[in-house]
Amino acid sequence: MRYKPDSIRHYYLEYMATEECKLQAEQSQVIVTGDEHAFGFVLQEKCNVSLQSNSMRSSGKVLCGETFLIPPDCRCAIDNSSASTAFMLIIRFQCSTSVPASGSPLQPFRLVEDFRLYTFRTPQARSWVQDFLGDIGRREPALFYQLQSHLYAMAAALMMIVQKPREMEKSLVEYVEQTRHYIMQHYSEPMDIEDIARLSGASPSRFYQAFRRQTGLSPHKFITKRRLDASLTLLAGSKSSVIEAAHSVGYPDEYYFSRMFKKHLGLTPTEFAARTKKRIACLSPVLRGDLSVLGITPELSLERGWVEQPEIPLKQIRQMEPELILAPPIPDDIHQELIQIAPVIVIPWKKYPWKERLLDISQLFDLQSVAEHWLSYFDMKVENARLHVRQHLGDDPVLLVHAADEHRFRVFGMQMKKMKDLFYDDLQVQPPEPAREIGALDVTSLSDVAAIDCDNILFLVGHAKSEDFCDHLALRWRQLRRSRGKKRCLFIRHDDPLLYNAAAHEGLVDQTVNHLMSKGS
Repeated sequence: MRYKPDSIRHYYLEYMATEECKLQAEQSQVIVTGDEHAFGFVLQEKCNVSLQSNSMRSSGKVLCGETFLIPPDCRCAIDNSSASTAFMLIIRFQCSTSVPASGSPLQPFRLVEDFRLYTFRTPQARSWVQDFLGDIGRREPALFYQLQSHLYAMAAALMMIVQKPREMEKSLVEYVEQTRHYIMQHYSEPMDIEDIARLSGASPSRFYQAFRRQTGLSPHKFITKRRLDASLTLLAGSKSSVIEAAHSVGYPDEYYFSRMFKKHLGLTPTEFAARTKKRIACLSPVLRGDLSVLGITPELSLERGWVEQPEIPLKQIRQMEPELILAPPIPDDIHQELIQIAPVIVIPWKKYPWKERLLDISQLFDLQSVAEHWLSYFDMKVENARLHVRQHLGDDPVLLVHAADEHRFRVFGMQMKKMKDLFYDDLQVQPPEPAREIGALDVTSLSDVAAIDCDNILFLVGHAKSEDFCDHLALRWRQLRRSRGKKRCLFIRHDDPLLYNAAAHEGLVDQTVNHLMSKGS
Protein backbone atom coordinates (compact mmCIF):
# COMPACT_ATOMS: atom_id res chain seq x y z
CA MET A 1 0.00 0.00 0.00
CA ARG A 2 1.44 3.41 -1.00
CA TYR A 3 -0.03 6.43 0.75
CA LYS A 4 1.11 9.91 1.80
CA PRO A 5 1.27 10.01 5.62
CA ASP A 6 1.63 13.79 5.73
CA SER A 7 -1.59 14.26 3.79
CA ILE A 8 -3.89 11.75 5.51
CA ARG A 9 -5.01 14.31 8.09
CA HIS A 10 -6.12 16.58 5.21
CA TYR A 11 -8.49 14.08 3.61
CA TYR A 12 -11.96 15.51 3.23
CA LEU A 13 -14.89 13.19 2.70
CA GLU A 14 -18.29 14.35 1.53
CA TYR A 15 -21.26 12.02 1.82
CA MET A 16 -23.30 11.85 -1.41
CA ALA A 17 -26.08 9.25 -1.29
CA THR A 18 -27.18 5.79 -0.17
CA GLU A 19 -28.71 3.11 -2.39
CA GLU A 20 -30.35 -0.17 -1.43
CA CYS A 21 -29.18 -3.28 -3.24
CA LYS A 22 -31.31 -6.44 -3.02
CA LEU A 23 -30.21 -9.54 -4.90
CA GLN A 24 -32.39 -12.61 -5.19
CA ALA A 25 -30.77 -16.05 -5.21
CA GLU A 26 -28.29 -16.45 -8.08
CA GLN A 27 -28.82 -12.81 -9.10
CA SER A 28 -26.10 -10.30 -10.01
CA GLN A 29 -25.86 -6.53 -10.12
CA VAL A 30 -23.26 -4.07 -11.37
CA ILE A 31 -22.37 -0.87 -9.48
CA VAL A 32 -20.40 1.77 -11.40
CA THR A 33 -18.49 4.69 -9.86
CA GLY A 34 -17.26 7.85 -11.56
CA ASP A 35 -14.97 10.20 -9.65
CA GLU A 36 -16.64 9.16 -6.38
CA HIS A 37 -15.93 6.26 -3.99
CA ALA A 38 -18.49 3.92 -2.46
CA PHE A 39 -18.69 1.67 0.56
CA GLY A 40 -20.74 -1.50 0.23
CA PHE A 41 -22.14 -2.77 3.54
CA VAL A 42 -23.55 -6.33 3.48
CA LEU A 43 -26.57 -6.66 5.75
CA GLN A 44 -27.77 -10.13 4.83
CA GLU A 45 -26.15 -13.24 3.29
CA LYS A 46 -22.75 -13.11 1.58
CA CYS A 47 -21.72 -12.11 -1.93
CA ASN A 48 -18.92 -12.54 -4.41
CA VAL A 49 -17.56 -9.13 -5.41
CA SER A 50 -15.39 -8.38 -8.43
CA LEU A 51 -13.78 -4.96 -9.03
CA GLN A 52 -12.53 -3.94 -12.47
CA SER A 53 -10.88 -0.72 -13.63
CA ASN A 54 -9.08 -0.64 -16.97
CA SER A 55 -6.70 -3.64 -16.87
CA MET A 56 -6.83 -4.04 -13.08
CA ARG A 57 -9.06 -6.61 -11.43
CA SER A 58 -9.60 -7.82 -7.87
CA SER A 59 -12.24 -10.15 -6.46
CA GLY A 60 -13.23 -12.04 -3.36
CA LYS A 61 -16.02 -13.01 -0.99
CA VAL A 62 -17.68 -10.48 1.31
CA LEU A 63 -19.54 -11.84 4.33
CA CYS A 64 -22.55 -10.58 6.22
CA GLY A 65 -21.58 -7.60 8.40
CA GLU A 66 -18.54 -6.70 6.33
CA THR A 67 -17.94 -3.44 4.48
CA PHE A 68 -15.95 -3.21 1.24
CA LEU A 69 -14.52 -0.29 -0.72
CA ILE A 70 -15.45 0.45 -4.34
CA PRO A 71 -12.79 2.84 -5.69
CA PRO A 72 -13.43 5.59 -8.28
CA ASP A 73 -13.77 4.78 -11.99
CA CYS A 74 -14.63 1.20 -11.17
CA ARG A 75 -17.07 -1.42 -12.36
CA CYS A 76 -18.16 -3.52 -9.36
CA ALA A 77 -19.96 -6.80 -10.10
CA ILE A 78 -21.84 -8.26 -7.11
CA ASP A 79 -23.03 -11.85 -7.35
CA ASN A 80 -25.32 -13.59 -4.87
CA SER A 81 -24.57 -17.31 -5.18
CA SER A 82 -26.60 -18.28 -2.09
CA ALA A 83 -30.14 -19.62 -1.97
CA SER A 84 -31.50 -16.61 -0.04
CA THR A 85 -31.90 -12.91 -0.78
CA ALA A 86 -28.81 -10.79 -0.19
CA PHE A 87 -29.25 -7.21 1.02
CA MET A 88 -26.66 -4.43 1.16
CA LEU A 89 -26.26 -0.68 1.19
CA ILE A 90 -24.14 1.23 -1.32
CA ILE A 91 -22.89 4.43 0.31
CA ARG A 92 -21.39 6.89 -2.19
CA PHE A 93 -18.99 9.69 -1.20
CA GLN A 94 -16.31 11.92 -2.62
CA CYS A 95 -12.77 12.33 -1.35
CA SER A 96 -10.36 15.28 -1.65
CA THR A 97 -7.13 16.26 0.09
CA SER A 98 -8.55 19.44 1.66
CA VAL A 99 -11.83 21.20 2.37
CA PRO A 100 -12.73 23.12 -0.79
CA ALA A 101 -13.08 26.89 -0.75
CA SER A 102 -16.60 28.23 -0.85
CA GLY A 103 -18.09 27.74 -4.29
CA SER A 104 -15.09 25.69 -5.53
CA PRO A 105 -15.49 22.13 -6.77
CA LEU A 106 -13.85 19.23 -4.96
CA GLN A 107 -10.51 18.05 -6.30
CA PRO A 108 -11.03 14.26 -6.35
CA PHE A 109 -8.40 12.12 -4.67
CA ARG A 110 -8.15 8.35 -4.18
CA LEU A 111 -8.59 7.30 -0.58
CA VAL A 112 -6.49 4.17 -1.29
CA GLU A 113 -3.99 3.93 -4.13
CA ASP A 114 -3.71 0.15 -4.29
CA PHE A 115 -6.37 -1.50 -6.43
CA ARG A 116 -7.64 -4.47 -4.46
CA LEU A 117 -10.76 -5.63 -2.68
CA TYR A 118 -10.49 -4.30 0.88
CA THR A 119 -12.97 -5.72 3.39
CA PHE A 120 -13.33 -4.68 7.01
CA ARG A 121 -15.79 -4.49 9.89
CA THR A 122 -17.01 -1.47 11.85
CA PRO A 123 -18.69 -2.65 15.08
CA GLN A 124 -21.33 0.11 15.08
CA ALA A 125 -22.20 -0.16 11.38
CA ARG A 126 -25.39 -2.16 11.81
CA SER A 127 -26.81 0.46 14.17
CA TRP A 128 -26.27 3.08 11.45
CA VAL A 129 -28.41 1.31 8.87
CA GLN A 130 -31.61 3.19 9.68
CA ASP A 131 -29.73 6.50 9.46
CA PHE A 132 -28.51 5.68 5.95
CA LEU A 133 -31.91 4.32 4.90
CA GLY A 134 -33.50 7.53 6.25
CA ASP A 135 -31.55 9.55 3.69
CA ILE A 136 -33.05 7.78 0.69
CA GLY A 137 -35.41 10.18 -1.05
CA ARG A 138 -34.86 13.20 1.21
CA ARG A 139 -32.04 15.36 2.56
CA GLU A 140 -31.99 16.95 6.02
CA PRO A 141 -28.99 18.95 7.33
CA ALA A 142 -28.92 17.23 10.71
CA LEU A 143 -29.03 13.80 9.09
CA PHE A 144 -26.33 14.80 6.61
CA TYR A 145 -23.86 15.65 9.40
CA GLN A 146 -24.75 12.44 11.19
CA LEU A 147 -24.02 10.46 8.04
CA GLN A 148 -20.78 12.40 7.59
CA SER A 149 -19.78 11.16 11.06
CA HIS A 150 -20.60 7.56 10.15
CA LEU A 151 -18.68 7.92 6.89
CA TYR A 152 -15.51 9.10 8.65
CA ALA A 153 -15.75 6.22 11.13
CA MET A 154 -15.95 3.72 8.26
CA ALA A 155 -13.01 5.39 6.52
CA ALA A 156 -11.00 5.21 9.75
CA ALA A 157 -11.70 1.48 10.03
CA LEU A 158 -10.57 1.02 6.43
CA MET A 159 -7.33 2.93 6.97
CA MET A 160 -6.48 0.79 10.00
CA ILE A 161 -6.47 -2.18 7.62
CA VAL A 162 -4.64 -0.37 4.82
CA GLN A 163 -1.85 1.35 6.71
CA LYS A 164 -0.62 -1.54 8.88
CA PRO A 165 -1.33 -4.79 7.05
CA ARG A 166 1.95 -6.47 8.01
CA GLU A 167 1.61 -5.74 11.71
CA MET A 168 -1.98 -6.93 11.68
CA GLU A 169 -1.07 -10.06 9.73
CA LYS A 170 1.65 -10.96 12.22
CA SER A 171 -0.81 -10.48 15.07
CA LEU A 172 -3.37 -12.60 13.23
CA VAL A 173 -0.84 -15.39 12.65
CA GLU A 174 -0.10 -15.45 16.38
CA TYR A 175 -3.81 -15.46 17.22
CA VAL A 176 -4.49 -18.34 14.82
CA GLU A 177 -1.68 -20.35 16.40
CA GLN A 178 -3.14 -19.66 19.85
CA THR A 179 -6.56 -20.74 18.55
CA ARG A 180 -5.11 -23.93 17.05
CA HIS A 181 -3.39 -24.75 20.33
CA TYR A 182 -6.57 -24.00 22.28
CA ILE A 183 -8.62 -26.33 20.06
CA MET A 184 -6.04 -29.10 20.45
CA GLN A 185 -6.25 -28.83 24.24
CA HIS A 186 -9.96 -27.97 24.75
CA TYR A 187 -11.66 -29.77 21.85
CA SER A 188 -14.13 -31.42 24.22
CA GLU A 189 -15.56 -28.06 25.34
CA PRO A 190 -18.30 -26.09 23.52
CA MET A 191 -16.79 -23.65 21.03
CA ASP A 192 -18.30 -20.71 19.17
CA ILE A 193 -16.03 -20.16 16.18
CA GLU A 194 -17.83 -16.92 15.31
CA ASP A 195 -16.92 -15.50 18.73
CA ILE A 196 -13.34 -16.72 18.37
CA ALA A 197 -13.14 -15.06 14.95
CA ARG A 198 -14.48 -11.76 16.27
CA LEU A 199 -11.87 -11.72 19.03
CA SER A 200 -9.09 -11.96 16.42
CA GLY A 201 -9.17 -8.23 15.78
CA ALA A 202 -9.63 -8.93 12.06
CA SER A 203 -12.76 -9.56 10.05
CA PRO A 204 -14.15 -13.11 10.34
CA SER A 205 -13.35 -13.69 6.66
CA ARG A 206 -9.69 -12.80 7.24
CA PHE A 207 -9.58 -15.00 10.34
CA TYR A 208 -11.01 -17.96 8.42
CA GLN A 209 -8.56 -17.39 5.55
CA ALA A 210 -5.62 -17.12 7.95
CA PHE A 211 -6.68 -20.26 9.82
CA ARG A 212 -6.94 -22.24 6.60
CA ARG A 213 -3.56 -20.91 5.41
CA GLN A 214 -1.96 -21.94 8.69
CA THR A 215 -3.55 -25.36 9.18
CA GLY A 216 -4.80 -26.39 5.74
CA LEU A 217 -8.32 -26.77 7.18
CA SER A 218 -11.22 -24.51 8.07
CA PRO A 219 -11.76 -24.01 11.84
CA HIS A 220 -14.88 -26.23 11.78
CA LYS A 221 -13.11 -29.04 9.92
CA PHE A 222 -10.13 -28.72 12.25
CA ILE A 223 -12.36 -29.13 15.32
CA THR A 224 -14.22 -32.08 13.77
CA LYS A 225 -10.97 -33.82 12.88
CA ARG A 226 -9.51 -33.23 16.34
CA ARG A 227 -12.61 -34.63 18.03
CA LEU A 228 -12.87 -37.69 15.81
CA ASP A 229 -9.14 -38.41 16.17
CA ALA A 230 -9.50 -38.27 19.95
CA SER A 231 -12.53 -40.56 19.83
CA LEU A 232 -10.52 -43.25 18.03
CA THR A 233 -8.17 -43.66 20.98
CA LEU A 234 -11.10 -43.82 23.39
CA LEU A 235 -12.97 -46.41 21.34
CA ALA A 236 -10.00 -48.60 20.36
CA GLY A 237 -10.28 -51.92 22.09
CA SER A 238 -13.66 -50.91 23.57
CA LYS A 239 -11.98 -48.84 26.28
CA SER A 240 -15.02 -46.55 26.29
CA SER A 241 -18.62 -46.97 25.22
CA VAL A 242 -19.94 -44.95 22.29
CA ILE A 243 -21.85 -42.67 24.68
CA GLU A 244 -18.76 -42.11 26.85
CA ALA A 245 -16.56 -41.42 23.84
CA ALA A 246 -19.07 -38.99 22.32
CA HIS A 247 -19.42 -36.98 25.53
CA SER A 248 -15.67 -37.04 26.17
CA VAL A 249 -14.83 -35.41 22.83
CA GLY A 250 -17.51 -32.73 22.92
CA TYR A 251 -20.62 -34.31 21.36
CA PRO A 252 -23.50 -34.36 23.88
CA ASP A 253 -25.67 -36.24 21.36
CA GLU A 254 -24.18 -39.70 20.77
CA TYR A 255 -26.44 -40.29 17.76
CA TYR A 256 -25.09 -37.17 16.06
CA PHE A 257 -21.57 -38.31 16.97
CA SER A 258 -22.19 -41.73 15.41
CA ARG A 259 -23.47 -40.14 12.20
CA MET A 260 -20.42 -37.87 12.01
CA PHE A 261 -18.11 -40.81 12.71
CA LYS A 262 -19.67 -42.93 9.96
CA LYS A 263 -19.73 -40.01 7.50
CA HIS A 264 -16.05 -39.18 7.91
CA LEU A 265 -14.47 -42.54 8.74
CA GLY A 266 -16.63 -44.94 6.75
CA LEU A 267 -17.68 -47.19 9.65
CA THR A 268 -19.63 -46.87 12.88
CA PRO A 269 -17.98 -46.32 16.28
CA THR A 270 -19.10 -49.80 17.32
CA GLU A 271 -17.51 -51.38 14.24
CA PHE A 272 -14.27 -49.50 14.87
CA ALA A 273 -14.14 -50.63 18.50
CA ALA A 274 -14.72 -54.25 17.49
CA ARG A 275 -11.94 -54.18 14.88
CA THR A 276 -9.36 -52.79 17.31
CA LYS A 277 -9.89 -55.24 20.17
CA LYS A 278 -6.64 -57.15 19.61
CA ARG A 279 -3.88 -56.95 22.20
CA ILE A 280 -0.91 -55.74 20.17
CA ALA A 281 2.81 -55.71 20.86
CA CYS A 282 4.60 -53.18 18.65
CA LEU A 283 8.35 -53.74 18.43
CA SER A 284 9.27 -50.56 16.54
CA PRO A 285 8.62 -46.86 17.30
CA VAL A 286 8.29 -46.30 13.55
CA LEU A 287 5.31 -48.65 13.35
CA ARG A 288 3.87 -47.19 16.55
CA GLY A 289 3.61 -43.81 14.80
CA ASP A 290 1.56 -45.40 12.02
CA LEU A 291 -0.75 -47.13 14.49
CA SER A 292 -1.30 -43.86 16.37
CA VAL A 293 -2.99 -42.09 13.43
CA LEU A 294 -5.37 -45.06 13.22
CA GLY A 295 -6.24 -44.51 16.88
CA ILE A 296 -4.55 -47.72 18.01
CA THR A 297 -2.34 -47.78 21.10
CA PRO A 298 -0.37 -51.04 21.52
CA GLU A 299 -0.43 -52.83 24.86
CA LEU A 300 3.37 -52.95 24.68
CA SER A 301 5.77 -50.76 22.72
CA LEU A 302 9.52 -51.24 22.46
CA GLU A 303 12.10 -48.66 21.50
CA ARG A 304 14.91 -49.01 19.00
CA GLY A 305 17.86 -51.22 19.93
CA TRP A 306 15.97 -53.76 22.00
CA VAL A 307 17.26 -56.65 19.86
CA GLU A 308 20.79 -56.01 21.16
CA GLN A 309 19.71 -57.24 24.59
CA PRO A 310 16.47 -59.13 23.90
CA GLU A 311 16.07 -61.15 27.09
CA ILE A 312 14.03 -58.64 29.12
CA PRO A 313 11.91 -57.42 26.16
CA LEU A 314 11.03 -61.01 25.23
CA LYS A 315 9.98 -61.67 28.82
CA GLN A 316 7.74 -58.57 28.73
CA ILE A 317 6.14 -59.76 25.50
CA ARG A 318 5.38 -63.20 26.96
CA GLN A 319 3.85 -61.69 30.08
CA MET A 320 1.45 -59.45 28.18
CA GLU A 321 0.19 -62.37 26.05
CA PRO A 322 -0.37 -60.45 22.80
CA GLU A 323 -2.75 -61.55 20.09
CA LEU A 324 -0.62 -59.94 17.39
CA ILE A 325 3.00 -58.81 17.17
CA LEU A 326 4.09 -56.11 14.73
CA ALA A 327 7.83 -56.10 14.18
CA PRO A 328 10.50 -54.62 11.93
CA PRO A 329 12.97 -57.01 10.28
CA ILE A 330 14.56 -58.97 13.16
CA PRO A 331 17.16 -61.75 13.53
CA ASP A 332 15.90 -65.26 12.76
CA ASP A 333 16.47 -66.58 16.29
CA ILE A 334 14.38 -63.80 17.84
CA HIS A 335 11.72 -64.27 15.17
CA GLN A 336 11.47 -67.95 16.05
CA GLU A 337 10.95 -67.11 19.71
CA LEU A 338 8.26 -64.55 18.90
CA ILE A 339 6.17 -66.86 16.73
CA GLN A 340 5.93 -69.21 19.71
CA ILE A 341 4.12 -66.38 21.54
CA ALA A 342 1.71 -65.00 18.93
CA PRO A 343 1.34 -64.41 15.17
CA VAL A 344 4.08 -62.08 13.95
CA ILE A 345 3.73 -59.57 11.11
CA VAL A 346 7.14 -58.38 9.93
CA ILE A 347 7.01 -55.00 8.19
CA PRO A 348 10.21 -53.95 6.37
CA TRP A 349 9.46 -50.24 6.82
CA LYS A 350 12.62 -48.98 5.10
CA LYS A 351 11.82 -50.66 1.82
CA TYR A 352 8.68 -48.84 0.71
CA PRO A 353 6.90 -45.47 1.13
CA TRP A 354 5.22 -44.72 4.43
CA LYS A 355 1.82 -44.01 2.86
CA GLU A 356 1.71 -47.50 1.35
CA ARG A 357 2.83 -48.92 4.68
CA LEU A 358 0.04 -47.10 6.53
CA LEU A 359 -2.55 -48.55 4.16
CA ASP A 360 -1.05 -52.04 4.54
CA ILE A 361 -1.19 -51.77 8.35
CA SER A 362 -4.77 -50.53 8.20
CA GLN A 363 -5.74 -53.64 6.21
CA LEU A 364 -4.59 -55.83 9.10
CA PHE A 365 -7.46 -54.38 11.13
CA ASP A 366 -9.91 -53.76 8.27
CA LEU A 367 -9.51 -50.00 8.84
CA GLN A 368 -8.71 -48.90 5.29
CA SER A 369 -11.38 -46.19 5.40
CA VAL A 370 -9.81 -44.70 8.54
CA ALA A 371 -6.39 -44.60 6.88
CA GLU A 372 -7.85 -43.08 3.71
CA HIS A 373 -9.65 -40.44 5.80
CA TRP A 374 -6.39 -39.53 7.55
CA LEU A 375 -4.46 -39.40 4.27
CA SER A 376 -7.06 -37.17 2.64
CA TYR A 377 -6.64 -34.61 5.41
CA PHE A 378 -2.87 -35.00 5.26
CA ASP A 379 -2.97 -34.26 1.52
CA MET A 380 -4.96 -31.07 2.25
CA LYS A 381 -2.26 -30.00 4.67
CA VAL A 382 0.47 -30.80 2.16
CA GLU A 383 -1.25 -28.86 -0.61
CA ASN A 384 -1.53 -25.86 1.70
CA ALA A 385 2.10 -26.19 2.86
CA ARG A 386 3.25 -26.44 -0.76
CA LEU A 387 1.78 -23.00 -1.44
CA HIS A 388 3.80 -21.56 1.46
CA VAL A 389 6.98 -23.25 0.22
CA ARG A 390 6.43 -21.83 -3.26
CA GLN A 391 5.68 -18.37 -1.89
CA HIS A 392 8.67 -18.22 0.47
CA LEU A 393 11.30 -20.32 -1.31
CA GLY A 394 10.25 -20.28 -4.97
CA ASP A 395 12.64 -22.28 -7.14
CA ASP A 396 15.70 -21.62 -4.97
CA PRO A 397 17.46 -24.89 -4.08
CA VAL A 398 17.47 -25.80 -0.38
CA LEU A 399 19.73 -28.31 1.37
CA LEU A 400 17.98 -30.54 3.94
CA VAL A 401 20.09 -31.31 7.03
CA HIS A 402 19.33 -32.95 10.37
CA ALA A 403 21.30 -31.32 13.20
CA ALA A 404 21.68 -33.74 16.11
CA ASP A 405 24.22 -31.50 17.85
CA GLU A 406 27.17 -29.25 16.94
CA HIS A 407 29.23 -32.19 15.71
CA ARG A 408 26.65 -34.54 14.18
CA PHE A 409 24.86 -33.69 10.97
CA ARG A 410 23.01 -35.84 8.46
CA VAL A 411 22.45 -34.47 4.97
CA PHE A 412 19.33 -35.87 3.28
CA GLY A 413 19.41 -36.21 -0.49
CA MET A 414 17.17 -37.48 -3.25
CA GLN A 415 18.32 -41.09 -2.84
CA MET A 416 16.79 -41.58 0.62
CA LYS A 417 13.04 -42.03 1.03
CA LYS A 418 12.93 -40.95 4.67
CA MET A 419 12.83 -37.20 3.95
CA LYS A 420 12.81 -37.08 0.15
CA ASP A 421 9.17 -38.09 -0.23
CA LEU A 422 8.01 -35.38 2.19
CA PHE A 423 10.21 -32.36 1.52
CA TYR A 424 11.43 -32.88 -2.04
CA ASP A 425 8.37 -34.72 -3.42
CA ASP A 426 5.27 -33.63 -1.45
CA LEU A 427 6.30 -30.10 -0.47
CA GLN A 428 8.32 -29.64 -3.68
CA VAL A 429 11.32 -28.04 -2.02
CA GLN A 430 13.93 -27.78 -4.76
CA PRO A 431 17.07 -29.87 -4.05
CA PRO A 432 20.54 -28.52 -4.90
CA GLU A 433 22.21 -30.41 -7.73
CA PRO A 434 24.73 -32.29 -5.48
CA ALA A 435 21.86 -33.59 -3.31
CA ARG A 436 20.40 -35.51 -6.24
CA GLU A 437 23.13 -38.12 -5.88
CA ILE A 438 23.11 -38.27 -2.06
CA GLY A 439 21.23 -40.71 0.14
CA ALA A 440 22.07 -39.93 3.76
CA LEU A 441 25.46 -38.34 4.31
CA ASP A 442 26.72 -38.23 7.92
CA VAL A 443 29.34 -35.57 8.70
CA THR A 444 30.88 -34.20 11.90
CA SER A 445 31.22 -30.51 11.08
CA LEU A 446 29.16 -27.73 9.54
CA SER A 447 32.10 -27.02 7.23
CA ASP A 448 31.52 -30.42 5.62
CA VAL A 449 27.87 -29.51 5.11
CA ALA A 450 28.87 -26.17 3.56
CA ALA A 451 31.11 -28.01 1.12
CA ILE A 452 27.90 -29.15 -0.58
CA ASP A 453 27.43 -25.97 -2.56
CA CYS A 454 24.02 -24.53 -1.66
CA ASP A 455 23.20 -21.09 -0.27
CA ASN A 456 19.93 -22.06 1.43
CA ILE A 457 19.63 -24.62 4.20
CA LEU A 458 16.77 -26.19 6.13
CA PHE A 459 17.82 -27.63 9.50
CA LEU A 460 15.71 -30.34 11.14
CA VAL A 461 16.14 -29.81 14.89
CA GLY A 462 14.63 -31.67 17.85
CA HIS A 463 12.14 -29.86 20.08
CA ALA A 464 14.53 -30.24 23.03
CA LYS A 465 17.18 -28.06 21.39
CA SER A 466 17.27 -24.46 22.63
CA GLU A 467 16.76 -21.31 20.55
CA ASP A 468 20.39 -20.41 21.39
CA PHE A 469 21.48 -23.63 19.67
CA CYS A 470 19.58 -22.63 16.52
CA ASP A 471 20.84 -19.04 16.61
CA HIS A 472 24.44 -20.22 17.00
CA LEU A 473 24.01 -22.72 14.16
CA ALA A 474 22.59 -20.02 11.88
CA LEU A 475 25.45 -17.65 12.71
CA ARG A 476 28.09 -20.31 12.02
CA TRP A 477 26.41 -21.24 8.75
CA ARG A 478 26.42 -17.65 7.49
CA GLN A 479 30.02 -17.12 8.57
CA LEU A 480 31.23 -20.01 6.41
CA ARG A 481 30.74 -17.89 3.31
CA ARG A 482 30.03 -14.17 3.40
CA SER A 483 27.78 -14.37 0.37
CA ARG A 484 25.38 -16.41 2.49
CA GLY A 485 24.64 -13.50 4.84
CA LYS A 486 21.31 -12.78 3.18
CA LYS A 487 20.41 -16.33 2.26
CA ARG A 488 17.78 -18.46 3.97
CA CYS A 489 18.52 -20.52 7.06
CA LEU A 490 15.36 -22.30 8.22
CA PHE A 491 14.69 -24.44 11.29
CA ILE A 492 11.95 -27.08 11.42
CA ARG A 493 11.32 -28.70 14.80
CA HIS A 494 10.55 -32.40 15.25
CA ASP A 495 9.90 -34.95 17.97
CA ASP A 496 12.90 -37.04 18.97
CA PRO A 497 13.88 -39.35 17.46
CA LEU A 498 13.25 -38.27 13.85
CA LEU A 499 11.18 -41.17 12.51
CA TYR A 500 9.75 -42.19 9.14
CA ASN A 501 6.04 -42.58 9.80
CA ALA A 502 2.64 -40.92 9.44
CA ALA A 503 2.60 -39.08 12.78
CA ALA A 504 6.12 -37.69 12.31
CA HIS A 505 5.40 -36.46 8.79
CA GLU A 506 2.22 -34.70 9.89
CA GLY A 507 4.20 -32.91 12.59
CA LEU A 508 6.87 -31.83 10.11
CA VAL A 509 4.27 -30.39 7.73
CA ASP A 510 2.68 -28.40 10.58
CA GLN A 511 6.05 -27.13 11.77
CA THR A 512 7.09 -26.12 8.23
CA VAL A 513 3.98 -23.99 7.73
CA ASN A 514 4.28 -22.40 11.19
CA HIS A 515 7.93 -21.52 10.59
CA LEU A 516 7.38 -20.03 7.13
CA MET A 517 4.38 -18.00 8.30
CA SER A 518 6.30 -16.68 11.31
CA LYS A 519 9.04 -15.47 8.94
CA GLY A 520 6.52 -13.52 6.88
CA SER A 521 8.80 -13.45 3.86
